[in-house]
Amino acid sequence: MDGSFTYFSSSKTINHNQLAFLSIIWTSIIALIVYWLLPTYFHHFDKGIFASNNNVSKYGLCYVSGILLSNYFTALFYSLGKFSLPNIILGISNILFICLIGFAANTHSPTSAIVKDYFFLILLQGIAIAVAFVATEKNFFPFSLPTNNQLLQLFKYSAIGLAGNFLFFFVFRIDYWFVKEWCKGSQDLGNYIQASKLSQMLLILPQILASSIFPQIASGQQQEQVVASISRLFRLFFQLYILLIILMLLFGSKLFPFLFGATFSTMYLPLIILLPGIFCLTISTLLSAYFSGKKQNRYNVYAALFALMAMLGLTFLFKNKYSIYIAAAISSIAYLCESLYCFIKFSAQENISIKQLFLFDKGDWEWLKKIFFNK
Repeated sequence: MDGSFTYFSSSKTINHNQLAFLSIIWTSIIALIVYWLLPTYFHHFDKGIFASNNNVSKYGLCYVSGILLSNYFTALFYSLGKFSLPNIILGISNILFICLIGFAANTHSPTSAIVKDYFFLILLQGIAIAVAFVATEKNFFPFSLPTNNQLLQLFKYSAIGLAGNFLFFFVFRIDYWFVKEWCKGSQDLGNYIQASKLSQMLLILPQILASSIFPQIASGQQQEQVVASISRLFRLFFQLYILLIILMLLFGSKLFPFLFGATFSTMYLPLIILLPGIFCLTISTLLSAYFSGKKQNRYNVYAALFALMAMLGLTFLFKNKYSIYIAAAISSIAYLCESLYCFIKFSAQENISIKQLFLFDKGDWEWLKKIFFNK
């Protein structure tokens, strides 16, 4: 839904104040459903520190409401080109929670108190961002909602996004299940998951960049500059990943056992094998934002489907020789298939060749320097 809010607000198809009112109503509906269903869901589980069904419902209500409000109103801020305020609020609240953990540790507070603070702070984050949006929008009232036709478009766009997210979940996780079933045991699984998680952390920066590309493309402003920026970022990320692979080859075998312990001695090679695939995902993350801004998010679904098909096909082809190294290689190839499909569609629309993306230029680094050091 937050992707829909960004697109329709940025493209001025639906008024952002209408979307803001809708987000409050939608969050309330989902929160009530969660509050009602969670005790049933947790009925067969050990509640542990949740202690009671009441806590389960209360914490679930806080978490889901807070996350939805944060996502929706951050999306609306971004669609208006206001990137700093929601992130300042999130940053301050996260620092506050870190301080609370330190205070709880020093005062020997029970774990349940930290858990309670965590869930309520998530809700406060969402409310704070929503209040900040209302406060900064001078013409927020009167109350108004999207028309039935606009709601239909919004839910259709969201449904396509949901399908893509569902497929990407399996693309990112299904290899864990195969490693668990076919490899040597918990140590192999632990090494592989740790390598995968570390590599996927490299997607945080591209996802942040994508969150600014999406509304700019949807708004129709500075299209040429955004497309040129995507090309520059491709070249810069390519150089960065080459450097990372070299560093991993030189120091990885000693670094990870030092950081995580001797049992993680085999994770560095799967990580090295995954890095080319993560580079491909870095690029496709930017291109996915481009397609979403063009209302072509169906291409993201097709790309995820191709990646999943490649992963499943290659996994069963190499079933008898399966290892964490084979799993990493298959994942990288699947990510490559996904990014190639995205690039083919992108280049067809913007007339960009693969050759252009590998012609390194000092101007790329000058451009990056200006972004960080010039107003």
